[in-house]
Amino acid sequence: MVQTNPTRSERSRLTKNSLSTTDILGVSLADTAPAMSFFFSFAVIAAAAGVASPLAIIVAAIAVLLKINSLAEFTKVTPSSGSYVSYIGKTFGAIPGVMTAGALAFGYIVAVGYVMAVLGAWTTLILSQFLHISVPWEPITIVLVGLVTYLVYRGVKISARWAMASFAFELLLIVVSMAAMVATNASHLSMASFNPIHIKNGLAGIGLAFPLAIFLFIGVGNPGAMVEETKNARKAVPRAIYTATIFVTVVYVLMAWTTSIVFHNNASTIANLAVPFVTAASRALGPFAILVYLAGLTSTFSSLIGATTAQTRIIFSAGREGLLPFALGKVSRFGTPWMALAVYSGFALVMTLIWASHGSALAVAGEIGTLGTIPIALVYLLLNVALPVYYLRHHRDIFSTWKHLIVPLLGVAFLILPLWGLIQPGQPYPFNIFPWIVAGLLVLGLIYAMIRQRQIPDLSQRVGSIIADE
Repeated sequence: MVQTNPTRSERSRLTKNSLSTTDILGVSLADTAPAMSFFFSFAVIAAAAGVASPLAIIVAAIAVLLKINSLAEFTKVTPSSGSYVSYIGKTFGAIPGVMTAGALAFGYIVAVGYVMAVLGAWTTLILSQFLHISVPWEPITIVLVGLVTYLVYRGVKISARWAMASFAFELLLIVVSMAAMVATNASHLSMASFNPIHIKNGLAGIGLAFPLAIFLFIGVGNPGAMVEETKNARKAVPRAIYTATIFVTVVYVLMAWTTSIVFHNNASTIANLAVPFVTAASRALGPFAILVYLAGLTSTFSSLIGATTAQTRIIFSAGREGLLPFALGKVSRFGTPWMALAVYSGFALVMTLIWASHGSALAVAGEIGTLGTIPIALVYLLLNVALPVYYLRHHRDIFSTWKHLIVPLLGVAFLILPLWGLIQPGQPYPFNIFPWIVAGLLVLGLIYAMIRQRQIPDLSQRVGSIIADE
């Protein structure tokens, strides 16, 4: 007889103590994918904020650090592979927990389609431009997604090391590109990018650039779901996520600065380019321009590994605890969440191949990423609301007014602007229907949550019940 409602002692566990702080840091850095994220975002950021766009990136980084505070503080007292889902569910109950699990699973699966589309399309572009080989992006995407899925299936240490190695190569190529840009434009060096008077339209310009700038960092907190496999996770995971956020902030600011130097601080020129950093680096690198293209390729590849490794664990944990179907809580002989991985990669790949086949894959990727980001941003906002409630209920003795109340409330305030940028009325099709899709998803999630709670009377006790280091 098949067990459909496993007890706590029968639930699957991931492989403990497989990852060090360095491994987790590598995954966090890989998830941000600085080359991929910056390449396709900076033109819009520069159009909104002008030459002083690095300041918009710094403001966004502060907002991200405020959100990370909530994730870190939860991790310190109740580390769970369910991450956002477990923390919100333990604070507000089973029904919000189930709704969060559904919204986050949907958001992750859709958003990773952006990475898949870019990975295939960017590889096709490199083959065409430098080797004069014409290959459709779809088979390339299928092969590379299959490779990533296999690496994640084989073990968390393997996938983490691949992500870290890919990021290191990406970072090297970015640094080489920036050095060439500075060296070939030495006579135009300027610090105008850091002067607030050059912000286009003042605070309004920062506000316009803010939604896209903040989502340069969207994957940095994903390793919060890998606590069950990390040594000394209560300290290692927060330390790695904070370090990664600060590090990539420096990288982004330098990329923005060097790009502005090449174009003589002309924000209009930058805004009119599809991929300004690549254009600038190609001019500086000359016959070695392929290096900056390879940076984008390795960035996208490492991002896909890091996102798949971390995000499948949140879906796995939700299945293990009954918030989502129990079948998602199965692990392979390698200690990896194979069913959650199959659903995550399979659905994302099929959706991407269908959606991105109706136009340029690189252009459609932006649509895919926007839809996936909306529910993820909602979850980030709710996590900040949950932190003070949870600490006041369960850890009042160590409650800090600053860390557990003021900082998360600031995080809520900072997230409202980018969230509004995603859902505000008057946007062109298909962006104008995305908020309605998410609203429908939340209604379906509520119905499913009510059904799930009736099926599993002790569901509230199951949420986040498996502590990573116990």
